[in-house]
Amino acid sequence: MSAARADDRGGERVAEVRCAVGIDLGGTNLRWAVVDAEGRRLHQGRTERPHSAEQIVSAIRAGIDECLSVCPTAQTAGIAVPGLVGPAGVTSTNLGWQDYRLDAALADLPVRALLLNDMAAAAVGELCCGRARGMLNVIFLTISTGIGAGIILDGQVYRGLNGLAGEVGHTVVDLNGLLCGCGRRGCWEMIASGTAHRRRIREAYTSGTWPNLEAEPGPADVTERARAGDRAARALVLRTARYLGIGVANLANLYDPEAVIFTGGFARNNWDLIHDYLENEVHEQAFSQNIRLLLTELGDDAGLVGAAAEALRQSSGVGE
Repeated sequence: MSAARADDRGGERVAEVRCAVGIDLGGTNLRWAVVDAEGRRLHQGRTERPHSAEQIVSAIRAGIDECLSVCPTAQTAGIAVPGLVGPAGVTSTNLGWQDYRLDAALADLPVRALLLNDMAAAAVGELCCGRARGMLNVIFLTISTGIGAGIILDGQVYRGLNGLAGEVGHTVVDLNGLLCGCGRRGCWEMIASGTAHRRRIREAYTSGTWPNLEAEPGPADVTERARAGDRAARALVLRTARYLGIGVANLANLYDPEAVIFTGGFARNNWDLIHDYLENEVHEQAFSQNIRLLLTELGDDAGLVGAAAEALRQSSGVGE
């Protein structure tokens, strides 16, 4: 494990600062941090994410213990989990969990453990300390392997009855579309995700209609070609942006948010290419004409900061 002090608050003792612990159970790493009420990371560390549930629980405990040695006044640890957090437990394809009772496994911690879906945690991070500061109704949208969202309504995380809110990638936009891993056809992420973008790149290359290519380009190559004026590459990027616009307009009409905050590889790598086009698509299709489309400010730290921020909110009675 490795750890580093991120901010010494100008000599102020961390033990005297109101803070919480944030845990981000990511795809590759498990990260932890002591975060204050302004979203500053006073201490942080990481380790490679273990595979078994027992090892993950042990690593979470170790991270929390380390954070409490830095800020012993912390009362709550927010834990961002890549999956569905419901009354029956945590279900996560990434972790291989089906209704795993992570809350029970952490019940004897010296602090209260608050479990959040990672997208919901990231939405709170942007709301409290990032791009959505000062807003009350926000959707945090990741465009990566799939599509997922964290939803903030009236300043609170919207989880739904069973903790399933935010699975927006599985809203159907084409009844006769491609078969999704969820078992339905035409899910939004089948045409608008980073995976869908990569599939169209491969199809364009194998079709033989893309000139002057010696090998199949990857998404990063396509982005650079689009910036350099390659019309075929730009068309591929904007096609994904068009499909994104369809779903974002649907979300705008459903939730009427002040902003949609974008993250994920496709959005972050192509923002300069897609922002104006995407904004036009959304404004043409959505009833709301003042919705803002913004890129994440916190990046990969949104979930870590947001988990701690929600823990602070809950410990102070805000958001309960």
